[in-house]
Amino acid sequence: MAAIKTAIAQAIKKADRSWFNEDYDKQARAVLQALTREGYAVVPLEPAPEAIEAGKEAMQAGRYRPADVLKQLYRAMVEAGRL
Repeated sequence: MAAIKTAIAQAIKKADRSWFNEDYDKQARAVLQALTREGYAVVPLEPAPEAIEAGKEAMQAGRYRPADVLKQLYRAMVEAGRL
Protein backbone atom coordinates (compact mmCIF):
# COMPACT_ATOMS: atom_id res chain seq x y z
CA MET A 1 0.00 0.00 0.00
CA ALA A 2 2.96 2.31 0.59
CA ALA A 3 3.81 2.16 -3.12
CA ILE A 4 0.39 3.58 -4.03
CA LYS A 5 0.73 6.37 -1.47
CA THR A 6 4.19 7.27 -2.77
CA ALA A 7 3.01 7.25 -6.40
CA ILE A 8 0.10 9.56 -5.55
CA ALA A 9 2.29 11.95 -3.54
CA GLN A 10 4.89 12.16 -6.28
CA ALA A 11 2.26 12.72 -8.97
CA ILE A 12 0.69 15.61 -7.05
CA LYS A 13 4.09 17.15 -6.32
CA LYS A 14 5.11 17.01 -9.99
CA ALA A 15 1.74 18.13 -11.36
CA ASP A 16 1.38 21.48 -9.64
CA ARG A 17 4.10 23.59 -8.07
CA SER A 18 2.01 26.71 -7.48
CA TRP A 19 1.58 28.13 -3.99
CA PHE A 20 -1.87 29.58 -4.59
CA ASN A 21 -4.78 28.59 -6.84
CA GLU A 22 -3.73 24.99 -7.25
CA ASP A 23 -5.13 23.16 -10.26
CA TYR A 24 -6.84 20.20 -8.62
CA ASP A 25 -8.02 18.75 -11.94
CA LYS A 26 -4.42 18.69 -13.14
CA GLN A 27 -3.37 17.00 -9.91
CA ALA A 28 -6.15 14.41 -10.19
CA ARG A 29 -5.20 13.60 -13.80
CA ALA A 30 -1.56 13.21 -12.75
CA VAL A 31 -2.56 10.84 -9.94
CA LEU A 32 -4.71 8.68 -12.23
CA GLN A 33 -1.92 8.55 -14.83
CA ALA A 34 0.63 7.58 -12.16
CA LEU A 35 -1.61 4.82 -10.86
CA THR A 36 -2.13 3.49 -14.39
CA ARG A 37 1.64 3.49 -15.00
CA GLU A 38 2.10 1.50 -11.78
CA GLY A 39 -0.52 -1.04 -12.90
CA TYR A 40 -3.42 0.10 -10.73
CA ALA A 41 -6.97 1.03 -11.67
CA VAL A 42 -9.63 2.97 -9.79
CA VAL A 43 -12.92 1.13 -9.98
CA PRO A 44 -16.12 1.16 -7.91
CA LEU A 45 -16.41 -1.28 -5.01
CA GLU A 46 -19.67 -2.64 -6.43
CA PRO A 47 -19.34 -3.87 -10.02
CA ALA A 48 -21.61 -2.34 -12.62
CA PRO A 49 -23.84 -4.70 -14.61
CA GLU A 50 -21.52 -4.19 -17.60
CA ALA A 51 -18.54 -5.36 -15.55
CA ILE A 52 -20.41 -8.46 -14.43
CA GLU A 53 -21.34 -9.25 -18.03
CA ALA A 54 -17.72 -8.76 -19.12
CA GLY A 55 -16.66 -11.23 -16.45
CA LYS A 56 -19.23 -13.77 -17.56
CA GLU A 57 -18.27 -13.38 -21.22
CA ALA A 58 -14.58 -13.83 -20.40
CA MET A 59 -15.30 -17.33 -19.16
CA GLN A 60 -15.33 -20.12 -21.68
CA ALA A 61 -16.73 -23.60 -21.32
CA GLY A 62 -14.39 -26.11 -19.77
CA ARG A 63 -12.62 -26.87 -16.55
CA TYR A 64 -10.51 -24.22 -14.85
CA ARG A 65 -8.47 -24.10 -11.70
CA PRO A 66 -10.14 -21.77 -9.17
CA ALA A 67 -7.21 -19.34 -9.30
CA ASP A 68 -7.49 -19.11 -13.10
CA VAL A 69 -11.22 -18.43 -12.89
CA LEU A 70 -10.76 -15.64 -10.37
CA LYS A 71 -7.87 -14.06 -12.26
CA GLN A 72 -9.76 -14.02 -15.55
CA LEU A 73 -12.95 -12.67 -13.96
CA TYR A 74 -11.04 -10.02 -12.05
CA ARG A 75 -9.19 -8.73 -15.11
CA ALA A 76 -12.32 -8.62 -17.25
CA MET A 77 -14.40 -6.87 -14.61
CA VAL A 78 -11.71 -4.30 -13.73
CA GLU A 79 -11.16 -3.48 -17.39
CA ALA A 80 -14.91 -3.03 -17.90
CA GLY A 81 -15.10 -0.86 -14.79
CA ARG A 82 -12.38 1.48 -16.07
CA LEU A 83 -14.37 2.47 -19.15
